[in-house]
Amino acid sequence: MNGAESVSERGPGWPPRPPDAHALTTAAAGLVAAAAGWFLLRELAPLLRPLLLAVLLCYALLPAHNWLRRRLPDAAALAVLAVASAGIVFLGGLLFQRSAVELYDELPALVARGQYLFGEARDFLAGHLPPWLAGFGIELPSAEAAGANKLREGLGALVGHAADVLLEAVVVGFYLVFMLLEAGRFPQRVRAAFAPDRAEQILAVAGRVNAAIAGYFKIKVKASLVLAVPVTLVLAAFGVKFPLFWGALTFFCNFIPYLGSAFACTAPIVLALLQLGLGWQPAVVAGLLIAVHLMSAYLVEPALTGKAVGLSPLVILASLAFWYLCWGLTGMFLAVPLTVVLKIVLENVALARPFARLLGEE
Repeated sequence: MNGAESVSERGPGWPPRPPDAHALTTAAAGLVAAAAGWFLLRELAPLLRPLLLAVLLCYALLPAHNWLRRRLPDAAALAVLAVASAGIVFLGGLLFQRSAVELYDELPALVARGQYLFGEARDFLAGHLPPWLAGFGIELPSAEAAGANKLREGLGALVGHAADVLLEAVVVGFYLVFMLLEAGRFPQRVRAAFAPDRAEQILAVAGRVNAAIAGYFKIKVKASLVLAVPVTLVLAAFGVKFPLFWGALTFFCNFIPYLGSAFACTAPIVLALLQLGLGWQPAVVAGLLIAVHLMSAYLVEPALTGKAVGLSPLVILASLAFWYLCWGLTGMFLAVPLTVVLKIVLENVALARPFARLLGEE
């Protein structure tokens, strides 16, 4: 009987045909490539993280470069922008690190305040709970200890990450200076390295990437400012400590979809409760901050962004999880821009276009 016959032609007594060797080879090669990519991303993180951050900041700063070029010579405009941007990055990292250290120095007072509030809550429940709920108050001391430990761990991690941010800000600043100085020479280098048709294709893809990332950052910066400024003003008005720090944290956390805003809203509310105590003031602060975040999420962001990202929400969540596992909080900040770049590149490869459509929101 011919071996090329199908299973149905062979009859029910014949075993199924073995799987295609080519398909197995392709699947194995894909798994090996994915494992190698994951390994390289993890091992080369100290190099790639600041490099990609510098690339994204370069996109954000190029409009300022175009504005300076109309008033200064090209070399002078690039030099001014490079030095100013590197200085701002370094000072921002220094401010974040110092504010985190000052907040950590306040930890004993915050823990004592939290213990006092837990004690008040325990006494209130003990005096007002019905008998059948009297045992509930026994769990409060363990909750008090767990809350204090979580607060210590969270602030300790924040201080450690702040030190990493300061060091990485220095590296990003150096990368950014050289990228801004070389930005205008990229098209000439591509045309010199590739054949004319291939060079124009690469430049066309690079142009689409540039337009997508620049548009995303332009809109996201506006939306983050609209969110961060009211948060800072509310915290300053009620005397909550470190309002500039929380405002800056809100600004940057807004670049992390879904999860960033939740953390940026919760952390200052907890601090306001610990600092101001039980009463109407922390309740008003919490209400105002939640209202500002909801307005930003449901009114400001949709009005400004529309479909600027062009990614499915499920794809955004998956990219957040992947890049967090790979590079931590920096990876979450880079997740959406990197996924947008991946989608554009896949759209320009014939075999990969179906995968690009899977990443889209339509």
